[in-house]
Amino acid sequence: MMMHPSNHKCIHFLGIIALLTLLSCSKEKDTLPARAYHTTTSYFNGYYNANYLFKETINRLEDAYEFKDEGFIEVVYYGTEEEIKSYDSDFETITKKNDAVLFKHPNGNYVDNCRLLTGKCWLYRQNYTLALKNFNYVLEEFPESDLVPEVWFRIAESHYLMENGEQARSVFQEMIVENDTFYFDEELSAEIALFRTRLAIEDEKYQEAIEVLNENIPYMKGRQRIAKTHFLLGQLYAQNKDFARSLEQYNLVEKYSGDYELAFKAKIRVARLYVEFQDGLNEDSEVYKYLTSLLKDEKNLEYRDQIYYEFALLELKQEHQEKGIEYLKESIRVNVSNDRQKALSYYKIGQIYFYEEQDYDLAQTYYDSAATTISPQSPEYKEITTLAATLKEYITQKNTIHYQDSMLTLAALPEKELEALIDKLVEEDKKRKEEEARRLLEQMNSNNLNDPFYNPQLQNVNRNNNRRNQGAMWYFDNPSTISNGKLEFQQRWGQRRNEDNWRRSKKTSSLAFGNGNDNQAQAEPEVVDSTLFQAVGKDRYQYYKDIPKTDEEIVEVTKKIEEAMYKLGQVYSQKLNEPDSAIETFEGLIDRFRDGDYNLQTRYALYQLYREKHNNASRVHENYILDNHPNSVYAYLIQGRDPNELKKSEEEFRFAYDGLLNAYVNQMYESSVGFSEFLLAQADFGENPDLDMAQLQYIRGMSYGYIGERDSLERILTHVVSTYPSHDVTPKAQKTLDFLKNGIPTASPKGAAGAAAEEVDKNDPRFKGFSEQPKASDKIFVIMYVDKTKISKNDANSKISNFNKSYTKQKKLKVFTFMYQQTHLLPYISHFTSVEDAKAYMDAFAGSPASKEVIMSEEEKIFYISHSNFKVAYGQKRMEDYIAFFESVLNK
Repeated sequence: MMMHPSNHKCIHFLGIIALLTLLSCSKEKDTLPARAYHTTTSYFNGYYNANYLFKETINRLEDAYEFKDEGFIEVVYYGTEEEIKSYDSDFETITKKNDAVLFKHPNGNYVDNCRLLTGKCWLYRQNYTLALKNFNYVLEEFPESDLVPEVWFRIAESHYLMENGEQARSVFQEMIVENDTFYFDEELSAEIALFRTRLAIEDEKYQEAIEVLNENIPYMKGRQRIAKTHFLLGQLYAQNKDFARSLEQYNLVEKYSGDYELAFKAKIRVARLYVEFQDGLNEDSEVYKYLTSLLKDEKNLEYRDQIYYEFALLELKQEHQEKGIEYLKESIRVNVSNDRQKALSYYKIGQIYFYEEQDYDLAQTYYDSAATTISPQSPEYKEITTLAATLKEYITQKNTIHYQDSMLTLAALPEKELEALIDKLVEEDKKRKEEEARRLLEQMNSNNLNDPFYNPQLQNVNRNNNRRNQGAMWYFDNPSTISNGKLEFQQRWGQRRNEDNWRRSKKTSSLAFGNGNDNQAQAEPEVVDSTLFQAVGKDRYQYYKDIPKTDEEIVEVTKKIEEAMYKLGQVYSQKLNEPDSAIETFEGLIDRFRDGDYNLQTRYALYQLYREKHNNASRVHENYILDNHPNSVYAYLIQGRDPNELKKSEEEFRFAYDGLLNAYVNQMYESSVGFSEFLLAQADFGENPDLDMAQLQYIRGMSYGYIGERDSLERILTHVVSTYPSHDVTPKAQKTLDFLKNGIPTASPKGAAGAAAEEVDKNDPRFKGFSEQPKASDKIFVIMYVDKTKISKNDANSKISNFNKSYTKQKKLKVFTFMYQQTHLLPYISHFTSVEDAKAYMDAFAGSPASKEVIMSEEEKIFYISHSNFKVAYGQKRMEDYIAFFESVLNK
């Protein structure tokens, strides 16, 4: 059977192809058939698939981009380091396909394409060294390639992403912008335009960016990239105050975008344009209708917080602050998971109360909420957190003054009047809680909390009508009630983070979001005076517990008020720019504590404040400082003299040295550093017999450590150890150095209290300030020094109180517990008529089962102490020194 002629032709053609294949399969051959074979195979077996996967990967990366309303939108998105990790396998696959082509078909026409594509993979993987290596290879080996223009663009792009801006701009300007020999296809022209726009925006050349985008937007590929380009143009026109064109661009976003979230953001931007650029009631009415239509659209259910925020801006523009605040609160209420929007709503309310109303109490509440919600990457983060901290300090000092004054007032009442007043407060508190519960239930029943079209304005009208009818304020609309409630909360629970399970005293690691200090504060249970608790009952205990009952406690309360008033004055003058309030606070401090610890600092502050106001009252405080403290730093500052020129007198030395010790004890570490440097700068101070140079250097080093300067801490403590090997502070310095080198050991090291039992001479410098014989009027206390990691305050108080009941009921001993140095508890038994009485109690306690339950190691102690010695030991944080004094001198 004869074959058809066409079949002969097919067989002949296939034979030729097979022959070419056999002749061309070797990768080393450079013949025409070989090059044709390698080129065809390079493209279809390697590069085509690699390039397709690369584009698909970049599209997925850009689709995953979420614009956070901060700055300008990124049309081209390179991803974060964490995001890129999820695409690593795809980029690796692309690179391997390119490597296979390069290995198998080195004579094909796609070597330069593969090298460029591999470089782009490394660029996105943020390995810019390998990216540039591949780009430069193309330039060196294929200088006539059509890909050279793109290679230069990618080199500029790489330098930009390496944050080498000057080099990036130089390459881009010279090789791309000013080079008229290169040809760019449409797709590359669009990418270059977007890169040029990015540089122009950084240089704040917004008109240039607009012109570049408008010229090249026809070349953009991909609907989402086109939508983002229109969004960016809307932002740029708004930046240039071109309302009409900005509106036009934002309206185009929904036409192209397949991402409704981006489309919604464009709609919100449209509303913002109306708010910011339009004037008059007619335009405002149109904005209100526009926002209402957005609110009613079911697709916008999860975006209601942003819509209500725009309602608020519209009301605030019309100076309707109350309505604006209502909308902002509604924005917060309906927020689901948009932390940024929630932070902005809190922030805006805080701004209204701070700048417009100057109601710092309410402003603090909202700034604090904003600070706990705002992201550290947000542009408002620094302003919010700084002002939140200032307002928190303001509230803390103000509440301390108010609360401690109240305690003094209560302490001065006759016992029967105090009991009657507290009974009245308990009853009022009970009624108030019942009324609040009733109102809250009514509020919940009357509001449809799931209604997406809930109108806060109508609710506000109803609420105001209810207030007028009831003649009372809703609890959370009363700033005074809120302030008192916060104070009561903090007195009971301490400073708590806004989080779930806040009432737990101990939390698992999964719930511990704060730093170590936060967790420690949360784990610290409330101290309860069990004797007082049983005497007055549960309901009345909270009112009794902080009332000072002894002269010593009254002095402590008074000192808290004095310190808080001084700090409040500083906040007014230095942070809130409220000179009149600062003057009023400082003058009140002088009137109330004329010879107090802050007298000199306060008078100098008043001198400065009055002088800035050109008020002659400054002379009163100037004369006082110059007449009574002529050798003080403040006197020299007033006279315009250099404080370093102060006469090296005993008074000057004592002032500086005491200032050093007091600043360190009160954790004012910047001040203690300043005092230490001042003392070291005076050459003849080293001759003073009262100067303990080792202690001075130790305090100086530790102070640097506490303010975060670790190098200075290590250097100075090393000097202490090597220069003063026999001094008492040297073991502490060495221990700190060991911690810096090896970390804190897991087992608790023996403290200074354990070493205090050694025999020491009575003239030991550590014993300075302690007296062997109590003064005639001194009260005697028994104190226990226990490790706070081994027993809680509640357990210690309970066990000691139970022992006291069995020891003697006639003495009516009371137990209080202080925290000491954040490491130990000081259960404090008050009080005894004599040293012998205290010793008898100590002996009885030592022989009881309670002793082993409270004092569990040799480092923990029980001892008696006079009131005079207690003021020195506790006030100067020298309890370890007193324990050494007690065991070496008093109890020898």
